[in-house]
Amino acid sequence: MEGFDLITVTEAAQEKIASMCLENNMEAVRPFVYGGGCGGMQHSLTFADQKEERDTEIAPYLYVDPVAYQFMDGATIDYETTGMSPSFVFHDVFKEQGGTGMCGGCGGATGPGYGH
Repeated sequence: MEGFDLITVTEAAQEKIASMCLENNMEAVRPFVYGGGCGGMQHSLTFADQKEERDTEIAPYLYVDPVAYQFMDGATIDYETTGMSPSFVFHDVFKEQGGTGMCGGCGGATGPGYGH
C-alpha cells in the first residue's frame, strides 16, 4: 500500500500459513486487529475463503485489509515453534501507538495456527 512500510512474513510463517490453508481448503489467511492486550490492541489471524477487492496480498496465502494494514505498518509476522505452544508472533507492531512492539508473545493470541 502506498505510504506504508512493508509487512514482512518470515519463511517459517509462510510455510505454516500455506500448510494451514491447504489442510483447511481455504484460499488464504487474513490478519485482523481487535481491542485489548498490552498495547491496547491485539493481532490475530482468520481464514479467508476469497480475496476481497480492498485486500492487499502481501505473501502467498496472506491478505491484509486496509484497516489492519495501518496497524501493521512495518511489522514482521513470524511463526515460532520454541516453547510449549507454537504460535504466530507479530513483531514491531503498535510501536507508533505506544505498545511493546510485539503481539503474540504473551500467549494470549487466538486463531488458526496458535498452539497447533
